[in-house]
Amino acid sequence: MNRTCWQLVATVLMLITPSVIGTSLHLPQPLWDIPSSTAPSALYPEWAHSHWVWLSSDQSTEASVRDFVKGFQDHNITVGAIDIDSKWSTGINNFIWDPKKFPTAKQLIADMHKMDIRVILWTTSMINNDSPNYIEGKNKSYYLNDGKQIHWWHGHGSFIDYSNKDALDWWHKQMDKVIDMGIDGWKCDGTDPFVFELLPYAYGKHGYISQRQYANSYYRDFFYYTRSKNPDALIMARPVDGFDIYKDFEPIYWDFAPRDVVFSGWVGDDDPDFEGLRSALISIFRSAWANYVNFGSDIGGYRTGPGKLGRTKELFIRWAQLGAMTPLMENGGDKEHRPWKFDNNSQTVEIYRKFVNIHHELLPYFLTAGSDAYEQGISVIFPEAYQVLIPGHSWDYMLWYDIFVAPIVESGSTRKVDFPKGNNWIDWFDSSKVYKGGESHTFNVELEQYPIYHRQGSIIPLHVSTRDTVHGDENSKGALTLLIHPAVGTESISVRRWNDVSSDITYSYDGENFKFETSKHSQRIIVLLRSVECPVTVKNSLYGTVLQQLEGNPNDETQGYYCDRMNNQVYIHPGNNSNGAALLIPELNTLY
Repeated sequence: MNRTCWQLVATVLMLITPSVIGTSLHLPQPLWDIPSSTAPSALYPEWAHSHWVWLSSDQSTEASVRDFVKGFQDHNITVGAIDIDSKWSTGINNFIWDPKKFPTAKQLIADMHKMDIRVILWTTSMINNDSPNYIEGKNKSYYLNDGKQIHWWHGHGSFIDYSNKDALDWWHKQMDKVIDMGIDGWKCDGTDPFVFELLPYAYGKHGYISQRQYANSYYRDFFYYTRSKNPDALIMARPVDGFDIYKDFEPIYWDFAPRDVVFSGWVGDDDPDFEGLRSALISIFRSAWANYVNFGSDIGGYRTGPGKLGRTKELFIRWAQLGAMTPLMENGGDKEHRPWKFDNNSQTVEIYRKFVNIHHELLPYFLTAGSDAYEQGISVIFPEAYQVLIPGHSWDYMLWYDIFVAPIVESGSTRKVDFPKGNNWIDWFDSSKVYKGGESHTFNVELEQYPIYHRQGSIIPLHVSTRDTVHGDENSKGALTLLIHPAVGTESISVRRWNDVSSDITYSYDGENFKFETSKHSQRIIVLLRSVECPVTVKNSLYGTVLQQLEGNPNDETQGYYCDRMNNQVYIHPGNNSNGAALLIPELNTLY
């Protein structure tokens, strides 16, 4: 019997005896076979989209790093990675921990891993002349231009010659000292433009090397060599960043790392004010126009400002909110970046925690978008601004195809939002607020809120673990929550997973009947329908059963559905979906 016939039988059975089938009849086998997804797994690990934090080099020691991470945990703020800034070693890029600053570095890494926190180390391809390994490299001709020294922000040094195999082997053996301790990657800082200072041109063992060739070798070697030993490794590197060469003129923008290694990029050093935030957004937009995939910016700005904190509370919060809505949410730089230091009433902490939770909740959305974008040769971010030399007419952007963000780029709470044409847009925090595409509205956006909207009809995959984000609660932890505001038509998505099978998800809605299907999947699934009335019946088409209405949101593979009437949303639990899942809701009524 083919699939269509089985579906017909299932529908007849449910119409005839729904109460019996829903409570007592158990069908051990599905009525038809739902195939596994043919979509490939994600291209990089999930922690690329976790919350990263770091201390500037003048503050960074083993004790301060431990205390820094503990501070976030004490305030119930999730940390996914710690970046240990420059000067962690006894010499610039000799890869030997400074025992005075980091007396038990290997244990530090192990302790971070026990808390599911990844560890990356600052680095460049420049070896300073006072580093213990410098003379050996010089004597063996392992540097560009016969070891010509360049002055840069950490002193004087020479570039490793990636065209020299012996030099590269020597370099890798030194990197192994910390890779073998278990580090998870590197923050590759932007010294590659200094190659231009190797006049009249740069050369290595095999002749002329362009700046672009050298930059590609630098970033790719750190990425791919480390990945050969740790497949989950990532690097943090600039996509596009700007140089203020001439005062009162627009910066010159430069592509740093090659596109294929930027799964967790950041757009460089910015001032700790709203002008710095706008500067970061311009670099984000230019990175998007250059088709880089994933990137973010230093929350609060890297550089220091006046006062003890170095930045205002308002600026820090608005930047944290922006950071949550970029693929990499990372917080660090000069002076103060600890949310609990900005006030005495915990407002900053509560807002910061809320947006970290939103960012982590979006992890499967980011991972799917990033993998798809990489394969398609585009970015996860689509600026609404025109691609011109001077900053464009809009600071708004699309986060992939289904989320629209209107950043707050100046002090104050008033924000005019121009909604993209062609769709209705639903307020992320209040699903009763729906805005028509092409319209403009002016909002009063208090510090606790941010202009985030998602496309009506879309399927947003989420990892929900807290009730702070209005898409579930602690019982949702461990499940893949699929947020849907039904719209007439058909929608589909393939949710990508790292080192695991992807999931093909689709639904159709004709204004009356809602049909949902997902491919075979090892993870528990919750279908979250918002802005809908509580349905009378939810049918499991795959097994020919009717789901029971539950009194709460379960935390296991219990089958059933729960109506949250206060918020006009329904949580549907298909149960064990190792065979996939298929649902039918007849006469589903939406509220818009």
